[in-house]
Amino acid sequence: MNALGFIEKFERRLERFVNGAFSKAFKSQLQPVEISAAINAKMDAGAAVVDRDRILAPDGYKVRLSPADHSRLQQLGKALNDDVESKVKAHAKKQRYQFAGSLTITMEPDSSLTIGQLRVSASGSKAPDLASVTWRPALDINGKRYLLAQARTTVGRDAGADLPIDDAGLSRNHFAISWDGKTASIEDLGSTNGTKVSGLKIKSQTLAPDTIISAGRTEFVFRLIANGGSK
Repeated sequence: MNALGFIEKFERRLERFVNGAFSKAFKSQLQPVEISAAINAKMDAGAAVVDRDRILAPDGYKVRLSPADHSRLQQLGKALNDDVESKVKAHAKKQRYQFAGSLTITMEPDSSLTIGQLRVSASGSKAPDLASVTWRPALDINGKRYLLAQARTTVGRDAGADLPIDDAGLSRNHFAISWDGKTASIEDLGSTNGTKVSGLKIKSQTLAPDTIISAGRTEFVFRLIANGGSK
């Protein structure tokens, strides 16, 4: 995105925000939406591509504000933190970013800044941190996430399956997902009704992150989740 496009997008976001819940409290000074916009810009700048399907973004942000802005904004308490965090998480989701750890945002006063100014620093991304990041496979089923801890995980309606699912449309052992630390694959285990990946029936194939798997009456979404190691 060019600079003009970013400015236009920021102005549209700011206009929507001024019409929102915080508009009565602040008319001319630093707005909470400017904090989230600055964090999002820092997130974009710090995002690192791990491979074609995985982008790791910084997970720690320190926001420095002028003492006057910091004192005034802190009067909002938890509402301010919740608003900024929700906007940052929405941006990360839209950009398909993942975090190696939990998202943390802190705000502190900085006497070198004047009213309306802010400075954002980020941590937890780029080359030094990428070496310590591992990826864990998971399946999202009906809004719940199941981490796949084994190199090969079987899925079916039988209690003996590694991941038993209450679905009469599934075979006892319907399909299996294998993970070697870098690549995932899926194999239909001779099921009665078959297994579909992205709408197509398969016997076996590799799996990309965010792929939809259909088996029985259930939809599964395959995920790769960033897991931070020691730094």
